[in-house]
Amino acid sequence: MKEKAALTDLYYRIWAFAMPVTSFLVMPSIQGTTIGYLMCFLSVPLVLLFGGRARKHWMHFVGAALVVWLLMLCTSQLADVMAPFDPDFSKIVLVDETDPFTFIMRKSMFTQSIYVAAVVLYAAYVYHYYKPTWDQWILAAVTLFALYGMFEVAYYIVTGQPGDFISNRAFGDQFGKGVVRSDGTVNGSSFQQIDIKGIPIQRLKALTGEPSMYAMSIFPFWVYFNATSRVRWPVWIIGLSLLLTTSSTVLIGYAMYSIIRVRKLGINPVKALIGLFVLGVIAYLLQDYIADLFKQMVMDKLEGKTESGSDRSLLFVESMSLWFHASPLNQLFGIGFGYIRSTDLFSTLLVNTGVVGTIFISALMLYPAFRLDWDPRGMALRQCCAATWTMMMVSVPEFAYLAPWTLVAMAYVRVRALRLARRHVDANAAANAMQASQDGAAIGTAIGRHVRPEIGSRFGPRGRPL
Repeated sequence: MKEKAALTDLYYRIWAFAMPVTSFLVMPSIQGTTIGYLMCFLSVPLVLLFGGRARKHWMHFVGAALVVWLLMLCTSQLADVMAPFDPDFSKIVLVDETDPFTFIMRKSMFTQSIYVAAVVLYAAYVYHYYKPTWDQWILAAVTLFALYGMFEVAYYIVTGQPGDFISNRAFGDQFGKGVVRSDGTVNGSSFQQIDIKGIPIQRLKALTGEPSMYAMSIFPFWVYFNATSRVRWPVWIIGLSLLLTTSSTVLIGYAMYSIIRVRKLGINPVKALIGLFVLGVIAYLLQDYIADLFKQMVMDKLEGKTESGSDRSLLFVESMSLWFHASPLNQLFGIGFGYIRSTDLFSTLLVNTGVVGTIFISALMLYPAFRLDWDPRGMALRQCCAATWTMMMVSVPEFAYLAPWTLVAMAYVRVRALRLARRHVDANAAANAMQASQDGAAIGTAIGRHVRPEIGSRFGPRGRPL
């Protein structure tokens, strides 16, 4: 049994380093063949052969996920069959743009479900086999990931050329620099830059698709290890890498982090004043740079002046319009998982899975946030769940990145541990109460044996005093 447990631990130690990587494919011609995803499917024979006592629960977990997927598929396709007309796909982005007409049983519904299967297998593995010793390996993996992204930024500053020599995933030519293929795609992950007072700086994205994807994937790890890690320098590196993304997604995540922290800890007036003073000094000294950065990160996107901002606004409006004009059944159950892809998860889910699917997935991610304790580790996992859900819903449509689901699964592990601890406490309390009851009955019997004869001697027949 010890050897089996050691094997499952060793497997995840390797998996931790592959888990955040999404821009390197083992087979470049086949999308989705990242090392992390392949390890998701390779975990199936590992669990079946060496899963130990947790194997049965793991199988129940996977089986329940399969049932949910079948229900979503059947309800959405039934709604499509009963729909009075086919929706207009001309103004939104389809996952499979080579087929703009098929409405019922689209191929992308099944290809996108493969990514869901990978996430389910990953979350099931973490939930059933997680051990606290994994934290050090996850921290090492995320720190190395951040260092690679910082290397890219530094390399561009020095040479003026992209420094990503690992990514090989094909992206559209709108991403700019990279090795352009004959089909117009670019070999390598998204290259984006920002100009600060005329100085071009590459936005950090490491081995993810783009800066916002990096922010969504890595921010929860910063929250968790900022609260739990005794070694601080990796936390500082991860935090600095998030700043170098210059992504508004980080601001969204940090807002949720701060709201929950203030909700529990309140505001210390002295610390607040010191913090405001330090921020004021920094803002005064770097006011031109900060104003320029804030304009490009936030204001231009909100006003639709940037390509990213205008695309987000337009696709969100068109996706919501598609949902509003759909049949009532399609509004309730969606038109089909994996049909369209907006720039935010909320409108993507609402169109694809309907109100029922959107509520279900939201509840799945947010449930631990309402059940966790307020211990520093519990509060950090609560912040991770809330921040991940908010970042995905607002600015990142990618549901199948493994990295953020790591913390969600760990949050469920802690919820389970808290539930078992409560049951243990309740069982002990019940046992103590029963023991006390039995002791009380024994004492009462003993007292009765000695007291009743004495009491009886003071009374005559029919209880009359002597």
